Amino acid sequence: MLIIFIHGWSVTNTDTYGGLPAAIQRNAPSELSVKVDHLYLSKYVSFHDEVTVDDIARGMQTAIESDVQPKLSKGERFACVTHSTGGPVTRKWIDLYYRDRLSECPIQHLVMLAPANHGSALAQLGKGRLARMKFWSEDVEPGRGVLDWLELGSEQSWDLNGSWLNYNCVSAGVYPFVLTGQSIDRQFYDNLNSYTGEAGSDGVVRVAAANMNYAMVRLIQEGSEFKLSKEGYSRKTALGILPGRSHSGKDMGIMGSVSAEDDGSHPTVRWVLACINVASPRGYVLLAKALNELSNKTQEHERQERTREVFLYRRRFVTSRYSMFIFRVIDDRGEDIVDYDVVFTAGPEYDANHLAPGFFKDRQRNQRSPAKLTYYINYDVMAEWLTRPELEGKFGFRVAARPEKGFAYYTIAEYRGTFASLRRYFEPNQTLMVEMQLKRHVAEGVFRFTQVLENEEFKNQERGADLS
Repeated sequence: MLIIFIHGWSVTNTDTYGGLPAAIQRNAPSELSVKVDHLYLSKYVSFHDEVTVDDIARGMQTAIESDVQPKLSKGERFACVTHSTGGPVTRKWIDLYYRDRLSECPIQHLVMLAPANHGSALAQLGKGRLARMKFWSEDVEPGRGVLDWLELGSEQSWDLNGSWLNYNCVSAGVYPFVLTGQSIDRQFYDNLNSYTGEAGSDGVVRVAAANMNYAMVRLIQEGSEFKLSKEGYSRKTALGILPGRSHSGKDMGIMGSVSAEDDGSHPTVRWVLACINVASPRGYVLLAKALNELSNKTQEHERQERTREVFLYRRRFVTSRYSMFIFRVIDDRGEDIVDYDVVFTAGPEYDANHLAPGFFKDRQRNQRSPAKLTYYINYDVMAEWLTRPELEGKFGFRVAARPEKGFAYYTIAEYRGTFASLRRYFEPNQTLMVEMQLKRHVAEGVFRFTQVLENEEFKNQERGADLS
């Protein structure tokens, strides 16, 4: 079997793969026929500002056609093991060249290790500051082109994930997997940046951002309320949360901690081999179930550990399961709205003051695409809180956009529902993409005819009734 390894972002040396390639070859079952010359280590440039994820994906196509395809037998396919940004790069390559013909894709197994499929909260920090962090010790500044993709709520990631909603990989014989961790290696902790120790993440990528099980809904304003007009799901990708794994590093890194002499006991080696050994849709379903059980076990263990730690501080809620909302705010003319507020609400009156203490973890607005706003919430805290009888399980959000008055303006719109009903669209460790379309109102007086032939001043004319 041909196995291609694709590295992550701002990497300048193939030693980033650690001993994983050798360990895979050493422990692979004989039926996989993994050979040394069939292990390809990719080298792509991600630290030049002008290079984008789309550029890298197109370069990947050229490399496969020139270096890989001639060495494959007719009809032979390969496995692809990626780390971090390598996951989105490979998915973009698939989207560019095999979107409408997945059954012809030469990748049979796509195993993504800690992939930033929905981005990373760290990407907004800026090149200089990121380059100084301990994750990158080679004193190179990460490339702006790739960094823009990785920022939470980027236009590029939104488009790719929107396209991916229509995929049915398994039926086409493409088996995708996400293996990630949510442990923090304290030697990489940055005291000036809490993201490197964020709960529900591996220090760089959140579980919810790695997970390829997600959904998208589109809401359209009707009067003062949002009505659901469109929905899409991607809930068929196997997810495994590996115990004790962080994003990088020789001690805990999901890839970097693997020794070339590993006997197959390292969780990354064990589960990567299990993934590339899948040979049928039924086998995929069975492994997905096993990985789900592993994830539950990992998170329960870490929850218990955190319970013992946090008990000393007498905090009420303890959990290790989080979810993300990525909002996109547009109007009915198709224009992005960049001046707005999104507020979560709860209780029978849908009051922001009735939200659970501690449910809110983080909020980021995309710098290049400010119409997108990412919320990171503590799923379990919110779910437990809303079981209180007086709150009736009610949960929603309110959007107030500006301008809110004048000749063209927006009015407040609300989504009023229940937390239980939202579980149709997202669960713990998942992301929900929400596109909210507000109505842009135009008032009488924005355009008028006149029969007055003399000079007429109309700078201070009054607005009239709503025309829309």
